[in-house]
Amino acid sequence: MRFIFSPVTFMLMVLMLSTSLKAQSEAPDVLLQRVTQEMISALRQDDKTLKENPTKIYPIIYRILVPHVEWMAMSRWVVGRNAWDNASDAQRQRFSKEFKDLLVRTYASTLRAYNNQTIEYLPIRGGFAGKSRIQVNSLIREPGREAIKVTYKLVNQNNQWLVYDISIEGVSLLKGFQSQFAQEIQQKGIGAVIDRLHQHNEKPLR
Repeated sequence: MRFIFSPVTFMLMVLMLSTSLKAQSEAPDVLLQRVTQEMISALRQDDKTLKENPTKIYPIIYRILVPHVEWMAMSRWVVGRNAWDNASDAQRQRFSKEFKDLLVRTYASTLRAYNNQTIEYLPIRGGFAGKSRIQVNSLIREPGREAIKVTYKLVNQNNQWLVYDISIEGVSLLKGFQSQFAQEIQQKGIGAVIDRLHQHNEKPLR
């Protein structure tokens, strides 16, 4: 099973996922910037350790990234409504776990591609007060290359904003994964996809 993304693009994409927008008094774009810097600082602080043992990145990812993404909503989107509704609760939980592990592994594998790119967050159109869902636009800049437009979609749950989708130049992360899984789910069922994801996630990190 192959999961193909540009390493630098995917790393930067998931870097922005490390976002817990806990206080509505703080603008989402401001908080995105703050939490992103937290991740960058952690990378720089542990740079030598991570080069010697790449698996040490996992605790950093689980501390900064994992708690602040709406994994179940992402999983439901990727699987598709019909397959999700027909799946058992156990299958839904297993798929969500394996899908999370897939993204974490991909993040860990490509994290070393970070090379001091800069991120500019654009003003939120119409503000965010009183809204349950928002969209935050940003530009990733790197010398000698055109800026990459990245859009983050967030949902408010219990006064906490969680990321549930990211689009790069208009291409949705969720739709990309959905297209990868759709045919196999239709032909073999969600159980087969879960098993393949598990086998992929069990391979040593490169």
